[in-house]
Amino acid sequence: MFRTALTTLAIALYLPCHLQADNWPCWRGPTHDGISSEEQLPIRWSQTENVLWRVPVGVGHSSPIVWEDSIFVTSCNTAQLTRQLTRIDRNSGKVIWERPIAVSPIEEMHLDNTAASGTPVTDGSRVYVVFAVENALQVAAIDFAGEVAWTRTVGNFAASHGFCTSLVLEADSLYLSGLQDGPDAFVARINKDTGDVTWKVPRAKSVRSYSTPCLCQVHGTPALLLSGAAQTIAYDRTTGKVLFEIDGPASKTVSSVVVSTELDMAYVCGGRDKQLFAIDLQNSNQSTTETPEVAAPKVAWSAKKGIPYMTSPLLTKGKLHVLSDEGIYSCFDPKTGELLSQQRAVGEVKASMVANQQHIYITETCGRTTVISNDKDWKLVAQNDLGESVVASPAISNGDIIVRGEQHLFLIRSKNEHTE
Repeated sequence: MFRTALTTLAIALYLPCHLQADNWPCWRGPTHDGISSEEQLPIRWSQTENVLWRVPVGVGHSSPIVWEDSIFVTSCNTAQLTRQLTRIDRNSGKVIWERPIAVSPIEEMHLDNTAASGTPVTDGSRVYVVFAVENALQVAAIDFAGEVAWTRTVGNFAASHGFCTSLVLEADSLYLSGLQDGPDAFVARINKDTGDVTWKVPRAKSVRSYSTPCLCQVHGTPALLLSGAAQTIAYDRTTGKVLFEIDGPASKTVSSVVVSTELDMAYVCGGRDKQLFAIDLQNSNQSTTETPEVAAPKVAWSAKKGIPYMTSPLLTKGKLHVLSDEGIYSCFDPKTGELLSQQRAVGEVKASMVANQQHIYITETCGRTTVISNDKDWKLVAQNDLGESVVASPAISNGDIIVRGEQHLFLIRSKNEHTE
């Protein structure tokens, strides 16, 4: 009877995840790491072949997110000075609604950035967005009918390169990184239902960084791991308390952290400083009231060649795949750091890799997607060109690949029922 109860509980815990596996609700998908559970995806397309539709989208580098038959994307209208959220029907490409969220002058930013670069997140009822508005970070919740449920200014923001970090959603909370050049750098937890700030922790070092926070466990404590501003810091998700901190891997980071739950290790890239850290979370010393000092965890291994500044690593099938912004591909043993393969593989890349069990998808800035086998060796399967520059990372949902170009949103769907 006890075993039956355990089996029933296991099934109950598994089902919600399984039922939502086809959605791509946030930056890097449902598991926050670019990995899709889809077994059959298109591997070949062109500007006409296997493209179900393409629709114009406004200015922005945020990635699309998907919930069932709805695709959401943020953009900026530079003429009207608006930041907006658009809902698009997956099967037809029809715009269901476009809702302005904020109106203000466009903030100062890097030439490669936009005023809509942070990817939204959804829980299936509301979509949550963040924009830099009037020198502050403004978070808003919009329901699926396009009505704004709440808007909150979380903190001041000043950065010469603008803002582009994505929100992270877990249970009833949103997590926001406000790393910046200004004196009010912070990390915050926000109640998703009300917009109230649950906790807000200042950062001692004010350096603009754009890595999206990563969810993980540190000695059994639900943690938020964030790299940037010359440090990698783990926070207690409930209280905001610092669990550990480590210097590096770079003064500024954009690439997001990935975590191996199997190995209890985190992989952090700082390309401008040419550093990849593999942090051993098992050997990190969690701070307590008895030992209030915050101790740095152990760096299990590191690498210095072909490290990305913008693109995020991909951990899949027991291999760590890393792609530099210049197109140098490396595959590591995630436990030991052994370099399994490395080569200059593609051209300039700003979008992060995505994958399923069979293939890895690498989209260059020129709009060409290279498909390789999901293993340790670079085995070319196909190369597909949309003919339009791409900066945003793709989304994968229910057999479709959704790509945001500089001017259009593309939905790629195999006409062969995904038989390849």
